[in-house]
Amino acid sequence: MDIDINITQKERSLLRELAKRQAEIAALPVMAEREKLWYDLNDAKPGARPLVTMEFHGLARDVYPPPACENAFARAIESQMAMQIFKHDFYRDDRVIPPFIMVAIQNGITPFDYTADSDRVYEADGSAGLGYMYKHAVHDLESDAGVFKPSTFTVDAGLVKTNRLKAACEEILGDILPVRIEFPAFLYCPANVFIRMMSMETMFCSIPDYPELFHKLMRRLTDDYHAFIDAIEAGGAVIPNNDASHVPMDTYGYTRDLPGAGELDRPVRLSDVWGYSNFQETVGMSVPMFDEFFFTYTKEILDRCGLVSYGCCEPVHALWDQCLSRMKNLRKVSVSAWCDEDALGDMIRGRKIVFQRKPFPNLISVDSVFDEGAFLEHMKHTINAARGCPLEVTFRDVTSVRGEPQRLTRAVELTREAFARWWQG
Repeated sequence: MDIDINITQKERSLLRELAKRQAEIAALPVMAEREKLWYDLNDAKPGARPLVTMEFHGLARDVYPPPACENAFARAIESQMAMQIFKHDFYRDDRVIPPFIMVAIQNGITPFDYTADSDRVYEADGSAGLGYMYKHAVHDLESDAGVFKPSTFTVDAGLVKTNRLKAACEEILGDILPVRIEFPAFLYCPANVFIRMMSMETMFCSIPDYPELFHKLMRRLTDDYHAFIDAIEAGGAVIPNNDASHVPMDTYGYTRDLPGAGELDRPVRLSDVWGYSNFQETVGMSVPMFDEFFFTYTKEILDRCGLVSYGCCEPVHALWDQCLSRMKNLRKVSVSAWCDEDALGDMIRGRKIVFQRKPFPNLISVDSVFDEGAFLEHMKHTINAARGCPLEVTFRDVTSVRGEPQRLTRAVELTREAFARWWQG
C-alpha cells in the first residue's frame, strides 16, 4: 500500500495540536460516564438512559470548519480528530470522544468486480454538491448479464498493511494519542450493489422478468461474501469491535455481549463482531418478494455476525413479521421518519433490541423559523412510542440548517428536555 506520508512541518504541527485537544476532551470524567451509558443502552440493560447524537450530512461548509492539510494522509487524520473536537464543542450531545485515533483494517470487496461511475452535481463555486447519478451499465438483465463478474476482494492477512498505516500515524502523534486498529461493522447491502449497476426501475422489472437469473446473481453475490468472510477470518483480519468502533447508522459498538480485545483464546470470527445491512432501495417491493429475492440471502450473512444493526430510511415496521423477526442476533433497528414508530415500538417492546430513532429532519431543515414547540411534540411522540425499549435518538438526515447551524445544538438541547419531561424507561 503506497501512502504519501511526506507531510509538511506545518501539517505535522497542526495534527499534533489537534491530538492534544482531543486527548484533553477524552480525559474529561463525562467521557467515562458516557461510555458506560452506551454499554448499558446497547446491551438493553433495564433502566438504560436514552441517548442522543447529532450528525450533519449536508454540505460540509454549512457547518464544519474547512480542512487545513493538503496531503491526503494528513487530511484523513485531521478530519478524524477535527470532527471529534468540533462535534463535542458544538453539538454537546452524548458522543464519546475516545482517547485514541483509529485506523480501519485494510480489507475490501468489490461486488461483481464492478466499480460504479457517476455524474455529480457541482455548486456555483465548483465544489462538489450532494447530488449524483450513477452511469448504469445494465439496462436489460439478460442481455447485459456479462457485466456481472465474480467479486474480487483483498484481505490484509496478518494486518500487515494496516500496521504500516498505524505506524505512520504513530510517528506523527503516537506520543500524544495512541493509534488503534478498527474493524468497522461488516456491511452487506446487496440492493445497493444492484442500484449502482442498474436503475431502480430496471432492478424492479428484472425480478419478475428474469426471476431465475436474479436468484442466480443473488446466490453468486452471497457466496462471494461468504468466501470473503472465510478469507478475512483465516487471514486474521477480523478484530473485536465492541468499543468505540463505528456501527451504521452513526452509532457505537459498545457492548458487553461481544468479546473484547484479548478475551478470546482463538482467532476472532465474524460471529464475534457487529454486522449491518439496509434495503432502502426496495421500499416499492412487496414484503414476500423482498423476502424471497433479498432477505433470505442476506440473512445468511447477517446470521454469521455476532450482533446486527439494521436499516436506514426504509420503514422497517413493514418487514418485522415476515423478515426481521426471524433474525437471531438483531440488536438495533433504524426507526426513520418513514417508519410507523408506534407499530414498531409494539413489535420490539420487551425484546433486547434498541429503538434507534431518526427524527423527522424537516423540523430542523425546512422552516424559516425553528419551531421548537413542534419539535418537542415530535420528540414526545417518539418517547411514547419507544417506551419499554432502549431508546437512541440519532440525527443524521439533516442536510440543511438554513444558515443557522445553531439549530443543531438546540435540537440536542430540546431532545434532552424531552427525555427529562417524558421518558419513563
